[in-house]
Amino acid sequence: MQPSRIGFALRPVRALAVLALSALSVAGFAQSGPFPNRPMKIIVPYSAGTGSDVLARTIGRSITEKSGQPVVIENRDGGGSLIGTMAAAKAAPDGYTMLIAANPFIIVPSQNSKPQYDPIKDFVPIAKVAVIPLVLAAHPQAPFTNVKELIAYAKANPGKLSYASSGSGTISQQEMELFKQAAGLDIVEVPYKSTAQAMTDTIGGQIALFPVVVPLALQHLRSGRARALGVFDTQRSPQLPDVPPMGEEVRVAGYTPTPVWYGFLAPAGTPKEAVATLNELIQGAMRSNEVKERLTGLGAQPISRTNEQFDADMKSELEKAGQLARKLGTYK
Repeated sequence: MQPSRIGFALRPVRALAVLALSALSVAGFAQSGPFPNRPMKIIVPYSAGTGSDVLARTIGRSITEKSGQPVVIENRDGGGSLIGTMAAAKAAPDGYTMLIAANPFIIVPSQNSKPQYDPIKDFVPIAKVAVIPLVLAAHPQAPFTNVKELIAYAKANPGKLSYASSGSGTISQQEMELFKQAAGLDIVEVPYKSTAQAMTDTIGGQIALFPVVVPLALQHLRSGRARALGVFDTQRSPQLPDVPPMGEEVRVAGYTPTPVWYGFLAPAGTPKEAVATLNELIQGAMRSNEVKERLTGLGAQPISRTNEQFDADMKSELEKAGQLARKLGTYK
């Protein structure tokens, strides 16, 4: 079987294996009684204390309260989220193992012609629950105060501006590169290992621009040490209500910004009844005061997306990330 346009295809044997597992899981689900009736697990493909970890633990506690079943949080950090994601992909598709995912869930496999997992075919969406927009921060004395002025300045001074990123295959690089290409801008990427150092250099004027999640830049923006040009989202951030989305002041054809997002998924073949129950438990958790407070602390905004919309979002992001990797020469 030839790879598809974005390099993803299930081999026939693997497809048959997925179908067999699906049939077995449905049969087992039907015989096991009301779901859930034993402990569940949420795999977090990042270390403890990260946004994904905090959100998983908070929602896990709510699920325990509502279902009466314990929810174990398992941190499987490493490989840019690959280790934990693969552990979830190989788990039994019975509804008792979930993965909390974010943008790298899509970005990591999009960089490779032979990825270790297919985010669309190897998983089923349970619930997309929250987003945290990136904000394009600049030094307060930069010769532009908004996105429209930035575009004009960058076109008049090609190659003279630089931006800080968190490196290849990260959401900060992806969003800035997509914006640059759509707007026809020549802005040099400078990869940083430390977000704190990138913010420090932006404040100090050593770097012109930094696409960074709102919570990490908020104090500097409010104090005037940095200036917000726009947020990488289609709506304004409650934390930065006076800062427009990237496409509000000037329309850039072919560009739709993607914020950092959080969602829950299960291994392919998980029974629809289990997915529906888990979706209901998670959505119930999202309405609780504890989760709302946690989201505020993370700088995240709750969202309401159906699983059909969640699936469509992932397919669109996978296509964009794969195309970008090819243009940047990072596709392997």
